[in-house]
Amino acid sequence: MISKTKFLIFFSLCVFAACSSDDDNNIVDTTDPDPVEEGPGEDPGFLIPEDIAAYYADVDFSLAAEDLEQELTELSNARHTITLSYTDRHDYLYNANEDPENSANVVLVYSSESRDKREYISSANPYSPQTFNTEHIYPQSYLNSDDVKADLHNLEPGDQNVNSSRENYPFADGEGSYHLVNNSAWYPGENWTGDIARIIMYMNLTYGESFSDVGSMDLFLKWNRQDPVSVLEVQRNNAIESAQGNRNPFIDNPYLATLIWGGEDAVNTWTEDYAGPVSEDYTEDTTGEDNDDEDENENPEEGDGDEDGEETGGDNQDTVLLFSEYVEGSGNNKALEIVNLSEEAIDLEAAGYSIMKQSNGSGDWGNKLSLTGTLEAGDVLVIINSQSELQKLLDEADIRQNGAPVDFNGNDAVGLFKNDELTDIIGVFNDDADYAKDTTLRRKAEITVPVTTYDAEQWETFERNTVDGIGTY
Repeated sequence: MISKTKFLIFFSLCVFAACSSDDDNNIVDTTDPDPVEEGPGEDPGFLIPEDIAAYYADVDFSLAAEDLEQELTELSNARHTITLSYTDRHDYLYNANEDPENSANVVLVYSSESRDKREYISSANPYSPQTFNTEHIYPQSYLNSDDVKADLHNLEPGDQNVNSSRENYPFADGEGSYHLVNNSAWYPGENWTGDIARIIMYMNLTYGESFSDVGSMDLFLKWNRQDPVSVLEVQRNNAIESAQGNRNPFIDNPYLATLIWGGEDAVNTWTEDYAGPVSEDYTEDTTGEDNDDEDENENPEEGDGDEDGEETGGDNQDTVLLFSEYVEGSGNNKALEIVNLSEEAIDLEAAGYSIMKQSNGSGDWGNKLSLTGTLEAGDVLVIINSQSELQKLLDEADIRQNGAPVDFNGNDAVGLFKNDELTDIIGVFNDDADYAKDTTLRRKAEITVPVTTYDAEQWETFERNTVDGIGTY
């Protein structure tokens, strides 16, 4: 397991925190504590560093907890002046997470590995190998709005296998390095607890995302106290402000969480006595090999489904399941083929796989078809409309479905889902243009990563009722 040490360095104008010890137990309390009592606040006498003083110039830090929280919420949203698309993260995230000791590398969340920036997973990335993807610290599946998906404050690069292990589990307390807790929660590692807490707090403050969905307020307040702000967090906060306009105030001063939500005092970094953020040692690893320990390997799962194949997975850390063929033929001659590019078999029902479609480029995903059976490594699953007349489809069928969702037309987006999270797509969601009417599509052999944004360049096209390739990959 990768180890890292921490030591304090003097950083005279920084705004970040030291830690205090806590003997809380490891049980996750999913309820939030009583809110801080309302009443007039006291002027904390903050000495805000000059480089960020203008950012907080209009905030009255003597307000009562609820009012202070509201002011910081309004500030965060008002300052978020640049709305990035999710694919824009490739232009900013790897510089934000640049290894402070090696500008060619990026620091990966949880594992603390320092890895070549060029190894990010994307169908548009020509570099090989591709070993890390994008982790939503507050899981994408829990977000209240798709608009939140691209906020860089919530994104960290991470090893694809480690991200698959984390899946969308809530956070829980633990010791040592990252691992699953009782196969039901995720401990990020002792040197990442504060980072995670401050991100979750930002998501609650800025977007109203619930603490209880991903742990508990008490847990994150504890982690905020215990694990001091690092040089990397300072770097990320500055880089993300440049990219989208707003800052994470709990990185600037963890004591703000105490003022808003109470509990034991986190260190107030806006004082003369603050010594600066901690520096951390990261271990260079460009092999892409998994460093999970035994606990992580007990029940690895997928991460959030993201564009360019990020955060996808399945029953094991190397699961790769994606659409490999699409038949939109005459009449009811319609079929989908799914390939398992993993090294192990997948129990489709246990893993929660399903197919849904969006009709005529409007509305929500619907007509869910839950998949069953075991799909062996390297094998394909063929799903056809039960009214198909082409003998090849009938011969190769593993699942015969009477109607939806295997009644798609050329403008119906079709999605592959795991636990109701999109992992792969054919067609364009919320677009009624014909992308594959009277057409057979076959995934190009070099495409080995599922995507959640349709890319026509990944597919070969054939004339209507071409089915000679169905059932093989």
